[in-house]
Amino acid sequence: MMLTSRFSARLLVVFLIASSMSCLWPIRLPASETTPHVGMSAAAIPDPQERSRLADQWHQAEAEAKSRLWTGLLAAQADATPNQSLWDVVSCDLDLTVDPTAQTLQGAAGCTAVVTTIEPLATLDLDLADGMTVSSVTSDGVPAAFTHASDVLSITLDRVYSQTDTVRVVVTYQGNPAGDAFSWSEYDSQPLIWTLSEPYGARTWWPCKDTPDDKVDTVDLRVTVPDGLIAASNGTLLSDSVSGGWRTYHWQETHPIATYLVSLAIHPYTVLEDVWEYAPGQTMPVVQYVMSDRMPQIGKVLEATIPMLQILSDGFGLYPFTDEKYGHACFDWGGGMEHQTLCSLYYGVTTNWHFLIVHELAHQWWGDLVTCASFHHIWLNEGFATWSEAYWYEQTEGEAAYHQDMASKAYYGPGTIYVADPTDVHVIFDHDLTYDKASWVVHMLRSVLGDEDFFAVLQAWRQKFAYRSATTADFQQVCEQIWGGDLGWFFQEWIYGEYFPRYDTRWYARSAGDSTAVELMIRQTQQNLGGIFTMPLTIRVVTDQSTWDRRLWNDSEAQLYQLTVAGTVQDVVLDPDNWVLHQSTCSMTDVPLASAPAYIMRTWPNPFNPSTTISFDLPASGPVELAVYDLKGRRVRILVSTRREAGSHEVVWDGRDERGHRLPSGIYICRLSTVRGLLTRKVTLVE
Repeated sequence: MMLTSRFSARLLVVFLIASSMSCLWPIRLPASETTPHVGMSAAAIPDPQERSRLADQWHQAEAEAKSRLWTGLLAAQADATPNQSLWDVVSCDLDLTVDPTAQTLQGAAGCTAVVTTIEPLATLDLDLADGMTVSSVTSDGVPAAFTHASDVLSITLDRVYSQTDTVRVVVTYQGNPAGDAFSWSEYDSQPLIWTLSEPYGARTWWPCKDTPDDKVDTVDLRVTVPDGLIAASNGTLLSDSVSGGWRTYHWQETHPIATYLVSLAIHPYTVLEDVWEYAPGQTMPVVQYVMSDRMPQIGKVLEATIPMLQILSDGFGLYPFTDEKYGHACFDWGGGMEHQTLCSLYYGVTTNWHFLIVHELAHQWWGDLVTCASFHHIWLNEGFATWSEAYWYEQTEGEAAYHQDMASKAYYGPGTIYVADPTDVHVIFDHDLTYDKASWVVHMLRSVLGDEDFFAVLQAWRQKFAYRSATTADFQQVCEQIWGGDLGWFFQEWIYGEYFPRYDTRWYARSAGDSTAVELMIRQTQQNLGGIFTMPLTIRVVTDQSTWDRRLWNDSEAQLYQLTVAGTVQDVVLDPDNWVLHQSTCSMTDVPLASAPAYIMRTWPNPFNPSTTISFDLPASGPVELAVYDLKGRRVRILVSTRREAGSHEVVWDGRDERGHRLPSGIYICRLSTVRGLLTRKVTLVE
């Protein structure tokens, strides 16, 4: 299938290879990974199952590798110091000399900030690893005293600064930053130096306020390397000069950027340059920094970059850094990293791995343009990027490819997507939760909202938080504004809750004149694994005349629905297109379901304040008791204790006990008791 996209047919290959590079290192890859690339016929598309297998392995390996990078992280490193909450960083300028022979980095790092609180500011804290040696610091050009301990550089300012004042400090430092975030590597006996600072690694090679909730508005990075090496970084290359056997590159990122996205990639690269015409007469450079011996393989993979830019721009809004560039810099770390405007990419990718290219590109919107305010909310980065892989396949191969890719990401285990402890990097980069299940949250949200509202949410999310940081609560608010209703139930069960629903569906059909009456009972059987889930479910009824879909609201332990369709029923299918993360069974019964027990249909709203409405149906008349219990099993209120007729009923609970006292916020259990059985429903009272 050929992709239509506005891009130049001309590919300019610029060779910038050190003359001393006399041999190349051949990389042999399995034959199964050398498949045709995007732009070929539909018959040449890589096998979807093999592609999904590779993608799953790749995400797992990447998540584990990022976790291993930061196994030794101290809890204190994940949090800003109290001092850092008093000021906002405006700009950083780095002047670095990188010597691969001595494996040393010498630098002068300037930081300009604005005081944001009424509290006077006499000191300024920057994050900087103890392994780097600080030789001097100035404050507003004046030599300043400082202390450097526990990875914090505390600077005594030249004076006391007040709210709205601008502060500028310059730190001169040096050392060997080798470790998790800064690699002295080699490829074909040539230096290959790269950084990967997520989540807390920027501080290991430059002094900064190393937290994603305060982006640097602009970064100027001058890096000097031995002549013959190319230094690639974020933003726009302003200058490239040679002096005395050393070469200095001046890069400038003019859009706000999180510290963990600032990057270096240094090697005698081959540079592939192309342009993307994103609007008539308006173009953007697309630049790839690759190893020369990898060009036959990686060149084919990277041909997909411009079609991907076009497709994601069509879905998410225009690529947010068109005034700078997009591209990749190859490194030898086993994965990819969404460095702003220049992603780092494993040099061994092949055409079966377009998922990796589109994943990192999607981060330019979801992770770089809009960044999680803390790593509690990393799913806002990784969940959207992982879902974007399926979206790419949907746009290029069709809806079936989308659902097949999502099916490969289904996770049915424990754990919350919300990262309760962001000092545990294994939890931050949990493959199953942060990547796969989080992508299902995006997928399910698309179904709940519908495509029109879902893509409107993406536009509103982008517009409200562009070049800023945000939280899950911020995203929920945007969703609710577009959808026009409360979505607390969705985020509570899927982001902050665990597991998934298990549905046992039974149906009974009987003739009703020219049509068929269908009774449908859906029971949630997951018991204590995540509680009762609230979700809209699609039921498909297949008859000898047609196929009929109906959307049902399901939020109870047992729920009875009555449908009428034309023709003889042949089959009933729950969630036929796989829009809900669940496990289910579905079977026909010869016994009418009217004898099913009473059931609580809904509590709305939930969570609630000040009151919630509890709805329930009775298939037959009889005595009913509806009572509220706390989690210790103590009854706090009887809402109904009388005989009720068959049919639907509603009771309002105002969050008070029998004596009329307001109960504290928390989870309560509504218990409905009838002659046919006992059912329960959790409700959450919030202040």
